[in-house]
Amino acid sequence: MFDLNYDLIKKEIESEVCKEHGLHPELIKTDEGFGIKACCEPFREELVEKSGKMIEEETKKMLDEMMKDLSKE
Repeated sequence: MFDLNYDLIKKEIESEVCKEHGLHPELIKTDEGFGIKACCEPFREELVEKSGKMIEEETKKMLDEMMKDLSKE
């Protein structure tokens, strides 16, 4: 139906740095969506939560645009 901008999410997530280890995570696209590889589980969990919020915001923006386009017809 619609595609999320994974490049934006990837850039944002991979710019993060683990406070404990000083390493960057890696966002990997999968058949189910994407996965996050990180140096430790607490950092990965933090990034999963952040990416979830980003996906929610992107989805809302897309739906708002779709509704705006429908109301013009």
